[in-house]
Amino acid sequence: MRGRIQYILILLLLMPALCQATIVAFYTDGVIQDGDVYDYVSVYNNAKVDMTGGTVTTQLKAYDSSTVNISGGVLHNTSTSYESASMLNLSGNMQSDAVYIWGLGTLNMFGGIVGSAEIHNIANLYGGIISDYLLVTSPVNISSTVNIYGYGFQYNPLAGDYRGGQLTGFWLNDTPFSIDLYAVYNPPYGATIDTWSHVVLIPEPATLLLLGLGVLMQRKLK
Repeated sequence: MRGRIQYILILLLLMPALCQATIVAFYTDGVIQDGDVYDYVSVYNNAKVDMTGGTVTTQLKAYDSSTVNISGGVLHNTSTSYESASMLNLSGNMQSDAVYIWGLGTLNMFGGIVGSAEIHNIANLYGGIISDYLLVTSPVNISSTVNIYGYGFQYNPLAGDYRGGQLTGFWLNDTPFSIDLYAVYNPPYGATIDTWSHVVLIPEPATLLLLGLGVLMQRKLK
């Protein structure tokens, strides 16, 4: 009885904080800008939401076939829904602790800073910083892939802090990058996570041209 009374008292104390939580749902196009502060943001249908500033303290989540363009502001984490084909486009000086891509969601990253990125479908990386780790898995019936566009790629399987090695190189705008890859071998339940096996390196056009010329030269020498 005493425990139930304590539990009820705790709920009563938390009620003001819960009531003050700001929850916003976009069913049509919208904007999140400087000065906006939300706890939870959800985007539905075919809506397009542009976040140019502001703060999302807990989570921004995209559902259905929505598109979220984040070029500024600070977020705790962003994600797509398990059953959606939504798209997250990251650029500019945006910051997010974590990004999760579920279901048929797609991430396109051109800039910004992300702590960890967990991909369970498709991601295209053109720029930005992944400061903690990149994790890629393939759920049932989904072939997860991370396409990385740049040049000067170097993969060191012994580097990094997450057992999956470290990938370094340059983005197409000549900015250097370093990404730690996540790997777990023989964890509980027999699962295995090997991010590197899901990474596709796509060189810049100039690099592809040089590679092509090299092949032609070799053929001529033969």
